Amino acid sequence: MNPFEILTRPTTVFITDPFEKAPLDESLFDLVIRTSSAKSAREDIAGAVFNICMQVSNTTPIVLVAHERSGTLLPGIGSGLRASYRKLAGYIFIDATLPTPNPIAPPNAQMLEHYFDSVPLTEDWPNSPVTYIQTKEDSKIWAEQVQVRGWKLFKEEAKPGLANAVNFIVGETDKN
Repeated sequence: MNPFEILTRPTTVFITDPFEKAPLDESLFDLVIRTSSAKSAREDIAGAVFNICMQVSNTTPIVLVAHERSGTLLPGIGSGLRASYRKLAGYIFIDATLPTPNPIAPPNAQMLEHYFDSVPLTEDWPNSPVTYIQTKEDSKIWAEQVQVRGWKLFKEEAKPGLANAVNFIVGETDKN
């Protein structure tokens, strides 16, 4: 460890959409970005990247956090942040839909389901540590995929899970 290095705790950025079934306590996060779900996924990704860049210093590490359907947007947001020379420390999914390599939906697709399935993964994703917090039994299918992918899984409530996931990501980042 470099004794002259200034250690900065990562900023947790919560990506949320207006249609979440069971919203989380937003006070758990440093910054909350609300997507519109009425626009295209690409517009929401671009808007999220812009808002994060305007509100978080370019020297501060960022942990992206998503809940429920917003999970599909994290790879695109992460890619945009990296292209903007931001320090992306990791990803946390809380009972969230995991992104999958899907073809892009037609630009005129109006169905909400197409909106969340229309974000393709980049070849280098995940490019930072990934954790998943399972608080509900109905997200078990995603938790099983997390284990198959070798990502860290926490089975606990959101508040302690978030603290444990951030600590895990910081520990993984410090190894590099």
